[in-house]
Amino acid sequence: VRSRGRTYFVKLRDVDWIEAAGNYVTLHTGERSHLVRGTMRRLEGLLDPARFVRVHRSAIVAIERVAHVEPTPSGDYRLTLTSGAVVASGETYRARVQALLDSPL
Repeated sequence: VRSRGRTYFVKLRDVDWIEAAGNYVTLHTGERSHLVRGTMRRLEGLLDPARFVRVHRSAIVAIERVAHVEPTPSGDYRLTLTSGAVVASGETYRARVQALLDSPL
C-alpha cells in the first residue's frame, strides 16, 4: 500500500475491516488505516470468502475479528469487532450476517 511517499506491506491477516471511500477503500488494521485505490466490488472478488464477509455496501469485515453481533430494531445487525470498531450491516447483506451467525466459528 502506498501512502504519503512510503510503501507499507499490509498482511490480510492484519485487516480488521474494509470501508468504501468512493473509488478508494480504507483498510483498517488495528490502530492504523490505509487508503487504497479500488472498489469494494473488485476487492471483495479478491478476498477469501471463508475469511471475509461483506456486511454492507460500504463494509467488509474479517470474520475472525467479529467479537459480537447485535440485532437492531430494523432487523439488521451491528457487528462489534475485537478492535472496538462497530460496523453496521445493511438490508441487502442481512442474509450473509445471518449465515455467519448460524455457522460454527
